[in-house]
Amino acid sequence: MLRRFIPVLLLATLAGCGGVVDPSKNQTETFSGTVPVGGVGPLHQFSVSKTGEISAVVTTFTPTLSGGTLFGVIYGQVISNQCSAISFNRFGVTGATAISGAITPGTYCIQVVDELFFRVDEQYVLTVSHP
Repeated sequence: MLRRFIPVLLLATLAGCGGVVDPSKNQTETFSGTVPVGGVGPLHQFSVSKTGEISAVVTTFTPTLSGGTLFGVIYGQVISNQCSAISFNRFGVTGATAISGAITPGTYCIQVVDELFFRVDEQYVLTVSHP
């Protein structure tokens, strides 16, 4: 009998705390910047107030990168004005999800990195979806 009540209590507890945010209810923040050849773009900070999922996509580069050109995306938390990596995807491509996963409340950062494939400084637009 007790085993039936444990799931009900767990669900009631999660509902009372706000639970996990459905990704379809995430907010989207748009960032832009410039990545110098062989360098790292500016640090973009964002705050998360609930538990849920994050995803990040570099939607455009200007000038346009040739198809399949790789770049990196660092996602982490700010420590001493640096983005201390939680995840570093070195195989990002324009228009594809570069970062995804679970996220908890806190202040986070994200940066775009040239993995030594850029021929010129690249301006970008990055969208981050989070609770």
